[in-house]
Amino acid sequence: MQRTDIRHRWRFFTVLLAFIFLIPRLQAQPTEQTVQNRFLFIFDTSRDMKARLDATQKELNTLLATSLSGQLHAGDSMGVWTFGQVLQTKDYPLQTWHPEAAVMIASNLVRFVGNRAYGKTTRFEVLQPALNTVVQDSERLTVLIFCDGETKFSGTPFDNGINQILDQKRAEQSTAAQPFVIVIRSQLGQFAGCSVNQPPAPINYLQFPPLPAPPTPPPLKPTNSPAPEPVVITQPLIIIGTKPAAKPTPTNAVPATPPAATNPPPTAAEAPANMVGTPAVTNVAGQQGIPTNTAIPATAQTSAPTNTNATSKSFLVIGSGLLGAAIALGIVFWRRPRRTDPSLITRSMNDRK
Repeated sequence: MQRTDIRHRWRFFTVLLAFIFLIPRLQAQPTEQTVQNRFLFIFDTSRDMKARLDATQKELNTLLATSLSGQLHAGDSMGVWTFGQVLQTKDYPLQTWHPEAAVMIASNLVRFVGNRAYGKTTRFEVLQPALNTVVQDSERLTVLIFCDGETKFSGTPFDNGINQILDQKRAEQSTAAQPFVIVIRSQLGQFAGCSVNQPPAPINYLQFPPLPAPPTPPPLKPTNSPAPEPVVITQPLIIIGTKPAAKPTPTNAVPATPPAATNPPPTAAEAPANMVGTPAVTNVAGQQGIPTNTAIPATAQTSAPTNTNATSKSFLVIGSGLLGAAIALGIVFWRRPRRTDPSLITRSMNDRK
């Protein structure tokens, strides 16, 4: 029992490790781009196709039983047209393929083909306008045309190659009472390929070209807003010290530019009679202008201004003298001998003696 349990556990761990190693590979596989697949069946209703009806119905059963060799997928659309002298596009409703309903879809289509009226000849020209419209409107389209090959094919870029094969194989297919099956494929509105097939040989569907890569998103356009200015971080300014004191202005300083005189001297016409000739101008410091053509009398000048620096020095000398006198008096009083008076007890003892 223990060996059996060990084997089961070992198998479990082996499967688990294998699954873990497969996860990155599964994630690395690119996802296939999904597109809409459409299939269009077109049947020729000429007189010669009446003789090939049984082979046509048998080929339809084979194709639908195998989902067109794996080309048909669930959800793909199926359209059915018929043409002779005119094109019929609305006789059979549009179908959606479901693999589980393959038998019913095949039987309905075979019955529809058997109930058509066959006669005269066919003209491929009637297919061209409608077929080109469907090609342009389809992401991926597969067209299967069942025909007798008795008339010239037209309306596609492959006309010359198709007609060449039809001419070569027409007699062979007529003797075998087999139809031709022309397969045309288009992708994103453009014809992609064509093949001419001879049942009961297998049908060649060709491969669709690879889908173009999805467009890359356009780069983001830069906005017109200006870029923010860079923030510059500087060291803080630190000032250590005291504010220097302003220099005192001396009292006898005279401004560099004297103000204009408020009372200009009178002219000769306006001056009084006793001032004509030698007008006297008082020289107040920095207040009245002095005419250049007028002499200044000696008596006109005022006394010199008091020198404040000398006054301050005199006060300093006087204060120093008073301070010295006070110190001298203090020393004298300090050195003076002290008077010692006897106490009352001493005097009483002296009196007893």
